[in-house]
Amino acid sequence: MSLMVEKLAYLKKLRHLTSEDISRQSGVPLGTLNKILSGQTKNPAVGPMDRITRVLRVPIRYLLDDELPPECCVTANCQDGVVLLSPEELRLLLALRRLEPRRRRTAGIMLALMSAASVKSIGTVAVKRTFCYSTGATSAPPVRAILIPEVDTASREADFAVLLNDSSMEPLYAPGSVLLCTQRPPTAQEYGVYLYHQEVLLRRLCRRKGVIRLLAPSLAYPDLQVEPQEPLDCLGTITGQARGCRWEQTP
Repeated sequence: MSLMVEKLAYLKKLRHLTSEDISRQSGVPLGTLNKILSGQTKNPAVGPMDRITRVLRVPIRYLLDDELPPECCVTANCQDGVVLLSPEELRLLLALRRLEPRRRRTAGIMLALMSAASVKSIGTVAVKRTFCYSTGATSAPPVRAILIPEVDTASREADFAVLLNDSSMEPLYAPGSVLLCTQRPPTAQEYGVYLYHQEVLLRRLCRRKGVIRLLAPSLAYPDLQVEPQEPLDCLGTITGQARGCRWEQTP
């Protein structure tokens, strides 16, 4: 099966259209259409293909470009012309539009950071560029770019970092520590990074008899009971502490 035939089948299913529907709406005879849909016609004429793509709501480039996977069938206009988007990319764009301006700015910072050219080393030490959240009440930006020397397994495998601005993790980690984190969920014995009431918290989640609590190692911080209706997002798991980090200017 050619990629164009695969894309046509994908679009028929996506748009909930039958061959008869496409033929009727495009004016392309059903026999001609079936030959195109089955791949029997190797090089279909531009005229019928233009009418078919109008019914399927895709540019003809989508069908002809073998570099584009079938799921990239949604179009958007930009300065460079028409861009084809996958359903996942469309969901991300719609989610971005729903954000308030401050959070949209934060998302833009993270995207710019992940899109930037990577820094390979500082001197003779390999480093990675990633983003760092901040905990507690602080005047620092909610997300900052950071360079982390890859001196051990935790630093090499870290997906992001968290700057600890309070004493909630004492005696494990002191205020001012930069903690390394992965995006996997924590085990029952590990401390995770949680977004709770729009605040980044470093806690261990305890689930007992249907009650969820967030526990800090410091006894100065009381347990937080999470009600069932309250949103609680786990961002990842703390795996260690970074050493010799450098802040980069926020993109």
